Amino acid sequence: MAVSGETRERALATSVVVCAYTTARWHTIRAALASAAGQTPAPLEVLLVVDHNPDLAHRARAELSGIRVLDNEGARGLSGARNTGIDHSVGDVIAFLDDDAAALPGWLAHLLAPYADPDVVAVGGAARPQWAAGSGRPAWLPATGVLDWVVGCTYTGLPTTLAEVRNVMGCTMSFRRTVLDTIGGFSTRVGRVGALPLGCEETELCIRARRRLPRARILFEPRATVTHQVSVDRLTWSYLRRRSWSEGVSKAAVSRLAGTGPALADERRYVARVLPAAVGHELVQAARGRPANAGKAIIAIATALLATAGGYLRESARRRTGPAPAAAEAAGTAPATAVTELDIRRGPAALPVPANPGIVYRDAQVLVRDGRWTVDLLRLPVTGRRVNPGDLRLAAPPARPEPSSWTPKVSVVVPTADRADTVRRCVKSLLATDYPDLEVLLVDNRPHAAEAAALVELASGDPRTRYLAEAEPGVSRARNTGLAEASGPLVAFVDDDIEVDRWWLVNLVAELADEAVDCATSLVLPTSLDTPAQRKFEQLKGFGRGVRRQVFGPDLSGGGSQNPFTPGQFGPGGCALWRRSTLAGLGGFDPLLGPGTPTRAGEDLELFLRLARAGGSIVYTPHAVAWHEHAAEWAELRDRLHAYSIGLSAMFVRHLLQRPGDAGAVAAVVPSRARRILLARSSPREGGSARPGARLLLEQLTGLAWGPAALARSAWRAPSRWSRCP
Repeated sequence: MAVSGETRERALATSVVVCAYTTARWHTIRAALASAAGQTPAPLEVLLVVDHNPDLAHRARAELSGIRVLDNEGARGLSGARNTGIDHSVGDVIAFLDDDAAALPGWLAHLLAPYADPDVVAVGGAARPQWAAGSGRPAWLPATGVLDWVVGCTYTGLPTTLAEVRNVMGCTMSFRRTVLDTIGGFSTRVGRVGALPLGCEETELCIRARRRLPRARILFEPRATVTHQVSVDRLTWSYLRRRSWSEGVSKAAVSRLAGTGPALADERRYVARVLPAAVGHELVQAARGRPANAGKAIIAIATALLATAGGYLRESARRRTGPAPAAAEAAGTAPATAVTELDIRRGPAALPVPANPGIVYRDAQVLVRDGRWTVDLLRLPVTGRRVNPGDLRLAAPPARPEPSSWTPKVSVVVPTADRADTVRRCVKSLLATDYPDLEVLLVDNRPHAAEAAALVELASGDPRTRYLAEAEPGVSRARNTGLAEASGPLVAFVDDDIEVDRWWLVNLVAELADEAVDCATSLVLPTSLDTPAQRKFEQLKGFGRGVRRQVFGPDLSGGGSQNPFTPGQFGPGGCALWRRSTLAGLGGFDPLLGPGTPTRAGEDLELFLRLARAGGSIVYTPHAVAWHEHAAEWAELRDRLHAYSIGLSAMFVRHLLQRPGDAGAVAAVVPSRARRILLARSSPREGGSARPGARLLLEQLTGLAWGPAALARSAWRAPSRWSRCP
């Protein structure tokens, strides 16, 4: 069928979407936007989507003209930001350009030309490296380009002319809008979050498109070229290992969503043909008199291959016990609960929810904010892919602390062990807080592990961050090490699997402006409630204590109506701010308790109890918001609940051996705790059977029974600490 000129012109109307997350890339963001706007033909619109960074969004709106600036309305990360761009764009073709890439002349024209074929659903381009000023291609990176994917560029093995491929490359790609409307957007279960070098969200989307649309064609057009900035931090061996490992993790995630065959078809050809040819080339170069560079290149190829395989195998093993999203839906465990935020200052606009394959959202947990202040936490129904908060009925806003200009130095202690990628997100969120005098102490509790170099590199990336090593295992030891090195009068402790909100620290400090307050705890919400295990964790052990601000007085009874031994009533100790003088008086955390010891937990509540006996006070504030990644699989959830129960029991025994007079108070909370465990063994609302609940019940009961023995093992390993009650 012939296509009229008018119809063809309308079909080529294009929206270009650039996603950004940090002001550190401001100059490359501007260059990317300018290169997109200057294309011929000109795009219909250029959109900048800012991923949960209000400072960057404010600067962009103030300094950029002719650009639509949007806030990411979905899950944190590149996939959520891209989906926001899709939802707000108006073009019939949507092109994506990375915030550190610049499109060369003709980029958009070459991307659009193949869409004359109605079966073409996506067209991607090529990326060539733009090395950082003063640097060039490192000696270990093969000159053939076989590993250029490590730095986000086109690599050897891709077609050299227009050809059909499995998937496009994320930094320069385009999709037909009608296809995205049909199959949904990018999955937030894969893909990059901030600087974390994960990916493959475009791979999963392209595989999904082929499955849903058998005639779909996905093309690679190497003439649609961009230059991709390669920063100095990507030119190191440690980045090669991390990036390759993360690629393996991403491939495992895609395999779960799309199947192993489609997810790894191109990778098998790459490993079987391209890599051996590259090694052969380097051996020839060595024979011609360049053995040093050839040796480094061969080592780099082997490192990338082994690290990628290791990441894939580890992630596959970790996830093997849980169903893939599509299988979960077929088994009746979906629909799920979306997680999102609403700032009432921006008006009650409809909120989009993530577009995750195989997951149907029946409702959404909506955190309602008024700027930096929390207003309410609601469950609202989801219609299609949106939450409509137009008829909100909000509770009375929680009390707020008195205004204060007090901003003392705060030391934030983050203990970690073998979780470099997780702690990277945590540290990034801490450094993004609006607090003027901050230091972050990153305490490596397994300093001889292979990931120690990555932590050292992370700490060296910002002058506010310091790396500390604590070889003796145990989170209490790590926290005490951080406390000893802290220079601020206020000290916060944050677990490495938590990300904090922009206003988290300033709102905690506002509570401690009252000299009578010894500690302030936070509202910690789940980052995701997609899986049944995550929803069950939130039901059983969620860290959020509601939106009512609570002040626990000298007896820590919250006005006398609650027992201070009730677990969790004060808020999570793994995301709390303390007065340093109070911690010094208490002696810090008990090294016999907590993760890394046989007791596995309990150190936070035990410290709160000692504060109670010292006549201290705690404020739980819902205005200090943080986010926790709940256990996504049943096996992980069972292990966590087992650990919490061991720690709870061990903590009670530890406390009673030193203060037997509290036996009555401890006994008073046991019946209610047991009743809660028994009633939560199954939940029809979550679509689960009694079997997962029964196993969770068993794990908790056996954990409670094992607690005293675990405490004895902990004391046996370090007998000198038994009598040294902090």
